Amino acid sequence: MKTIFQTIFLFLLAVGNVNGQYIGDPLLYMPWKKIVLHNEASFKKYNDLTWGSGFLINYHKDVIAITARDLTGTTYSWGDIIPVDSFRTELKSWKMFVSDDPSQFVLLDSLFMKQRIEKKSFIFLYSAPFLSFSIKEKNENIIPLEPNVNRIRNKDSLFVVGYDNDHNLKMVSGIVETPMNEKYSEPDIRLKVEDYIFYSNFVGAPIVNQKGEVVGVVNRMYDLKKNKKGRIIRDDKEEEGSYYEYFLNGTTMRVILGKDYVK
Repeated sequence: MKTIFQTIFLFLLAVGNVNGQYIGDPLLYMPWKKIVLHNEASFKKYNDLTWGSGFLINYHKDVIAITARDLTGTTYSWGDIIPVDSFRTELKSWKMFVSDDPSQFVLLDSLFMKQRIEKKSFIFLYSAPFLSFSIKEKNENIIPLEPNVNRIRNKDSLFVVGYDNDHNLKMVSGIVETPMNEKYSEPDIRLKVEDYIFYSNFVGAPIVNQKGEVVGVVNRMYDLKKNKKGRIIRDDKEEEGSYYEYFLNGTTMRVILGKDYVK
């Protein structure tokens, strides 16, 4: 019995603070270092990508890779966006690897389900905040997650597993908080967390439920300053009793794979 408790303690110590919430057995024993991968990509005329996370999911009888669109430019990020149509000619290589063992990696092939990532309507360009890739080469030790496309309920407890800036694995828990107290979170997951976690490597990390199923991918992190009445105020405004709340935004697997996806 003592050995079991020691194992649980060491795991929690390794993945970081989970804010005292209960974590079920599937989450506790999953080998996250072989699941949450680090990005490395090179392009012809864009800067090389050496940050952010990605992960694999089972897709029917195949395996595909998922990461955040922010890594190649969105309305939320700085710099030029790489259009979907340019990926085939601009991308030299994209690799996702185990953070502490780069010899274990996945070599990505081409964009998968491009029509779900980017759509053009007249002069407007809609860009979804995720990327999905087919796989050219995969190390057998890297483990894909099972996707869950069920709708995310407001006030659900979810978890994000990613790396801090020193590449330490961390697990952060949060509560889904949808705007205007809507019943469901769709297409975005707005996760309220207790900790300040502005780690660049959390972008592209998986958002999972207590069963260890992936329900979304992290797009960005932000904070909101509020007064003592709970109203949002400017960061530079000083008010007695003001405080910050911290959030993660993500895209649901329901949006990435479609609501009718069946394993």
